[in-house]
Amino acid sequence: MRRHKRQRLQLGTLLVSLIVAAFPSLAAGPATSGRAMDMVLLSDLGQEVRLSELAGGKPTLLFFWATWCTGCRKVQPTVSTLAEKYKGRIQVIGINTGGLDSVQAVSDYRKRNGITYPLLLDRTNQVAGAYGIVAIPAVIVLDRNGQIRFRDLAPPATLEDLL
Repeated sequence: MRRHKRQRLQLGTLLVSLIVAAFPSLAAGPATSGRAMDMVLLSDLGQEVRLSELAGGKPTLLFFWATWCTGCRKVQPTVSTLAEKYKGRIQVIGINTGGLDSVQAVSDYRKRNGITYPLLLDRTNQVAGAYGIVAIPAVIVLDRNGQIRFRDLAPPATLEDLL
């Protein structure tokens, strides 16, 4: 049974990857501002967190991901590097989306990968939907006014031009 579940997840990930590769514009929809920043999500520590309070008026990098997503696991080290490099200048927030991961699974993923930036669970895809995210991984960078300055499947190499 576990083998079949794993095969379905792998097939689903492959299908999403193929669709995104063929139609990259599907990875991020038409949202133009940070209107979702007032939403409340659950952290991997079990606390409710308002995105706007977490961002603290700083430019913010939102990383939409899931533990089962192969592409997300490849992008995550780059996100961690940016979080460390720009600490204090930009707020990095990992948003686990899709509703398949438990709080414990996200917390365990943090520990295994040494992630230092906040991880939140978007169980109902409310934030992902507000930003038009239909495939992961996805990265959105907002300026301090909540305007989207960058969106793609992976983070930019540097954030200097966006700050």
